[in-house]
Amino acid sequence: MQHAPSHIAIFRTDRLGDMVLTLPMCLELRRRFPGARITLYTRSYAAPLVEATHVVDDLVTVDTLTVPLYRDLRSRAIDAIFFPRPTLDEAWAAVRARIPMRIGTGYRWYSWMFTTRIGEHRSTAEHHEAEYNVRMIMHAFGGSQPTVELANPRPNAHHEQIHTPIRIVIHPGSGGSAHDWPVDRFAELAARCHNELGAEIHVTGLASERALCDTILTACPAAIDHCGNHDLSYLLDVLANADMAVANSTGVLHVAAACGLRVVGLYPASPAISQRRWGPYTTHARVLESTLDDDMTSISVDAALAAVRELAQHPQAYPQQSSDAASRRT
Repeated sequence: MQHAPSHIAIFRTDRLGDMVLTLPMCLELRRRFPGARITLYTRSYAAPLVEATHVVDDLVTVDTLTVPLYRDLRSRAIDAIFFPRPTLDEAWAAVRARIPMRIGTGYRWYSWMFTTRIGEHRSTAEHHEAEYNVRMIMHAFGGSQPTVELANPRPNAHHEQIHTPIRIVIHPGSGGSAHDWPVDRFAELAARCHNELGAEIHVTGLASERALCDTILTACPAAIDHCGNHDLSYLLDVLANADMAVANSTGVLHVAAACGLRVVGLYPASPAISQRRWGPYTTHARVLESTLDDDMTSISVDAALAAVRELAQHPQAYPQQSSDAASRRT
């Protein structure tokens, strides 16, 4: 494509954390092509996050479409479409819609459906996931690697000064894409943060994670229970009014980072699911990583409590994420 695109679309229909790390593409595309219309395709559960950031012109939830996907694509006169994590059905819909520029990985058997095929194996974790996403723009339109800027869904919340007592969100669950820290350790950490730091503990989780949340509430009866009784907009408000979040490698950790919170992340070591690729993309982070066999019990409660203390006292003690993977090792 020789001319600047007039309508750009992005497909991201998997998980919440993936969406947080994809929205920087929208910000970079807006900077590079200020006159272009930007449409984002996602699922309805992620819509409140996207709507709150105001980074796209149109939001399409694929699970509520009343017409075939290819017809919706064709009706919008899209001239460039990005697939950070493609599915066969989505790629084929773009082909059927005759979108002239289709950007995706070069390593799927159906990669012939993309007109721009990117030769980067994300599983090697040479870059952070957010960087892989914005690098797609570089591969499609040239130039150097764009910077990553997270889109804040609650921009009016301020986290420069912590509350007294400090408000800490504990989120023990995950989407199942990585390995989890044992819930009994989350429970012990919550109790110690309350008893030793005087922290106000907020416990979040899906209704399906009630047993996990109850384990924490039993160990720390003073904790405030948000489990299972909220939608995504409610969760965004809880995070916006907190100071810190402690979680596994999961979407809530990335949302907390985007909201400007200090975050403590608990990660396995295998490159494809490690902090090098999936760590919180913020200067306000402390990441604790397991031993090389991904044994999450190798992360102690003492280490997690020390990370909470350190972030509370020195919120910017850790380096900004960068394209140099080594700099992300904390």
